[in-house]
Amino acid sequence: MHAPAPGCGGAGSARSFRFGVAGPSADGSQGRWGPRGWLGCGERAPTPPARAGRALGVEPDPACQAMASSPKIIVFDDDPTGSQTVRGCPLLLEFSTANLQAGLADPSPLLFLLTNSRALEPEQVRQELTALCRRLKPLLAQLTRPWLVVSRGDSTLRGHTPLELEVIRAELGPFAANVLVPAFPQGGRTTRDGVHLLHGEPLHHSAFARDQRFGYPSSDLPQWLQHKTAGATPADCVARLKPADSFAELETGQWAVLDASTPNDLDVIGEQVLAELAKGRKHLCQSAASLLNGLSEMPSVLLEPGEVPPIAAPGLVLVGSHVPLSDAQLSSLLQQPGCCGVEFSLDGTPELGALTAQVQRLLSAGLTPVLFSSRGERTGYSPARQRELALQMAQVVMDLEPPLGYVIAKGGTTSLTFLQQGLQLQQVRLLGQLLPGLSMVQPPLPHPRFGRLPVVTFPGNLGDQTTLSRCWQLLEAARR
Repeated sequence: MHAPAPGCGGAGSARSFRFGVAGPSADGSQGRWGPRGWLGCGERAPTPPARAGRALGVEPDPACQAMASSPKIIVFDDDPTGSQTVRGCPLLLEFSTANLQAGLADPSPLLFLLTNSRALEPEQVRQELTALCRRLKPLLAQLTRPWLVVSRGDSTLRGHTPLELEVIRAELGPFAANVLVPAFPQGGRTTRDGVHLLHGEPLHHSAFARDQRFGYPSSDLPQWLQHKTAGATPADCVARLKPADSFAELETGQWAVLDASTPNDLDVIGEQVLAELAKGRKHLCQSAASLLNGLSEMPSVLLEPGEVPPIAAPGLVLVGSHVPLSDAQLSSLLQQPGCCGVEFSLDGTPELGALTAQVQRLLSAGLTPVLFSSRGERTGYSPARQRELALQMAQVVMDLEPPLGYVIAKGGTTSLTFLQQGLQLQQVRLLGQLLPGLSMVQPPLPHPRFGRLPVVTFPGNLGDQTTLSRCWQLLEAARR
């Protein structure tokens, strides 16, 4: 597509939007995602069970104190947006022994390790994941509670399968079966009869299957595994299971693919995995974000207005993702009143100082700068080059003068680079979701320049054409 024209949207105001009403879903209906399904406009989500907790921020969720005897779920997240269905837990960006110890001691049942391995080359994944596992292993041996490992992967099947599970199994095992659960109902990803679907259509018909690095020819998950393992895992050796099917017949190291279409299905699968753990069989899970609700017994509920941090200044949007859906969402956002496009050119050496000055002028005028990299997928761009560009975009933001009200970071590498190398954070605290799948995080302590800056981590592959615009509208509505 053509690059959206930099410039401001039309006149008007977005401040009439309310939190708790997510607007139209992908199928055009109005409502939002509640703990056990889609809620119509005006319908309130049930009060979450006490175990889920509601307090957010630096202080641990008080209700999580009751979870200290439940399994600790260590999530190796290959992209920093995978905590998109839960809340109130730490996300580690740096894996020193002290940080790992603190994360394991946190009363939340969940600990996310943001490895960002999807953006790395395979040999680098193997080296870095091996080192992390070896640092983690003695700390797990000291835990006084049971533990599970989840390799959180992409719900559109992009990533380093089976490499990551092979490393985790070798370093942190023994484990029983490999359990594959890529369903993410909040984003329209479901699995039926072993076939993975996007809004009801086989996923291999989508643009995600044509990804330059992680493309695949089949949405049938056993066939997908056979393709990803170069035939080492034959499709007819993979178990196809329904949510309530027993795991008892699964052999050590065998792959099983699980059907799931609703949050309740994911809860049932989570109960199965936990029941197996209680019997002494620890399975190794690769899943999208939704299985974590079933494993942690934490329902997926959107942030209420009072749970969103006060926003006292204009914010900005970073768009580094280049999937076609991101292009469409960017085009929609740039039509919104008060949003002004600033292109980060990939066709030459960007003038970072000039870009910072342009963004600063827009913020000073009370507008929302949308800093986006030139559109179109760049052939021959290595993961290292992509990270370098993401760092340059983050540097533009870090050179701004405070205050800054919020940041929406669109794309996994864009999000992690801004948090880790821009803000130079070692961890963030997950507050919860603004919209289904869109997490808001904050530094656990005030940043020296930008304070408790709220950041929305926005996956490149999530939502429909309007989702980025609705996210921005909700944050603008929160400006005090």
